[in-house]
Amino acid sequence: MFDIVSQGFKDAALKLKGQARLTEENVSPALDTVRRSLLDADVDYGVVKNFLESVREKALGSVVHTKSKTADLKVSAGDHFIKLCHDELLVLLGGEQVQIVHNTKGPTVVLLVGLQGAGKTTHAAKLAKLLKDNQKMRPLLVAADVYRPAAREQLKVLGERIGVPVFTLDTNDAVEIARQGLEHARQEWLDLVIVDTAGRLAIDETLMSEIENIKSVVQPQNVLLVIDAMIGQDAVRTASAFDSRVNLTGVILTKLDGDTRGGAALSIKKVTGKSILYTGVGEALDRLEEFRPEGMATRILGMGDVVGLMQDFGKAIDEEQAARSAHRMMEGHFDFDDFLGMLQSIQKMGPLKDIISKTPLAGQINQQDLDKVDDREMVRIGAMVHSMTRLERNTPELLLPKTPEGRSRLQRIAKGSGRTEKDVKDLVDRFMQMKQMMSLFSGGLGGGLLGKIPGMGGLNQLANMAKMMRGGGLGGMGGFPGMGGGMPGMGGLMGGMPGMGGRTGGLSTQDLAEINRQRKKKKEEKKARSKNRR
Repeated sequence: MFDIVSQGFKDAALKLKGQARLTEENVSPALDTVRRSLLDADVDYGVVKNFLESVREKALGSVVHTKSKTADLKVSAGDHFIKLCHDELLVLLGGEQVQIVHNTKGPTVVLLVGLQGAGKTTHAAKLAKLLKDNQKMRPLLVAADVYRPAAREQLKVLGERIGVPVFTLDTNDAVEIARQGLEHARQEWLDLVIVDTAGRLAIDETLMSEIENIKSVVQPQNVLLVIDAMIGQDAVRTASAFDSRVNLTGVILTKLDGDTRGGAALSIKKVTGKSILYTGVGEALDRLEEFRPEGMATRILGMGDVVGLMQDFGKAIDEEQAARSAHRMMEGHFDFDDFLGMLQSIQKMGPLKDIISKTPLAGQINQQDLDKVDDREMVRIGAMVHSMTRLERNTPELLLPKTPEGRSRLQRIAKGSGRTEKDVKDLVDRFMQMKQMMSLFSGGLGGGLLGKIPGMGGLNQLANMAKMMRGGGLGGMGGFPGMGGGMPGMGGLMGGMPGMGGRTGGLSTQDLAEINRQRKKKKEEKKARSKNRR
């Protein structure tokens, strides 16, 4: 998603590297690069033109403060240019995040409209699950698509999977189904009604008349267009056509996880005036996200989306399990069972490529390297861990190949998981490095970003972790599942990253010395406390 656009902004920033100020001579080539990437991504020509003119005007009319007055930070002309682009992208994407409108005098009604094949039925269920889980609403799904074969049966199956009731009637009168569905919600004291309507291969009068009649009967607070992001500028034209007849209140953009160039997302708000409320980012029923313009803008510019990442983490993590893991880490325990739990949590958060793209490290990763990230490597690592005995998981030191017994264990695990002995040894090496890193977390320094994760309140600040990972790259991530160098399926990803070459697990000699110093200090403090108790 947005790969073409993101690469365009990266290339533009490179053209301004080393420049002390923004001038017509250096801004024009950078803007030409951005222009090409936006047009290649199928962004509306008028939108591109206005975007570039606004950035050019602000870039040439502003003064770049190359050094902060309050901190020892240097700001380059390229940094300033990207900041201007960020602000304009934010406007382009709609500015503030928009939520559905709630009805204060009865059930909140959401009418879903769109062309056939856009995914209305599936996204009706996704939206019901999202609002049920996040806002504790009590939804009712109304199956009013009476034309597509098995559409009503499909919605019933989806409703059963997410634990949401589905209403329909044995009639082909979609308006009557919608009317009685709303009445049923009132009788059952349900506070959310999502009406799934019929679609067509193209916009026609029959389709629009039916939707207008349904809207007149149920009086929805929200009319959301479900549209496929992969159809590019046709998405904008379709949105404009529906809006002229039923007055849309927002858009659900689907298939943003596919091979979409992002033109629709960057054009819809500016052309139609309608905000994107939700984005479909996968086939699973929990793969619907609230659209955050700020997060999307920073991701496009390669800055990641930490807020979105933490939201994903919050959904995937088991709070009780996290609390137990944190307590164990605080006591200095970290074994392969803990590692496996982390692996499973990461897998729940979605594709590894998407997770990486939401981190601040994303802008430092070449797109070709990012494309080489293989989610199957997570499965392979899990297979190796599952091939270990309970004793080996709890006592990883048994797997160090210093003794014949250790080498024998590695050989057995390799055979059991279908991997090579080197694969298992590399995993153990990276795990031991990660275990050393975790020893810093048990120092009780607390707070920071990690302190806001359920069950993680006693861990060190993220800054302490970043200190170990000096060099600006993915150094220190060698122990992260699926991220370590030397594992099959990762191609040249790690070798091309800043700070990853020539270091075991991403840790330098100075990093390891700092870890050992902290561990020694912790032992001395523990010994002193024990002596005082005597």
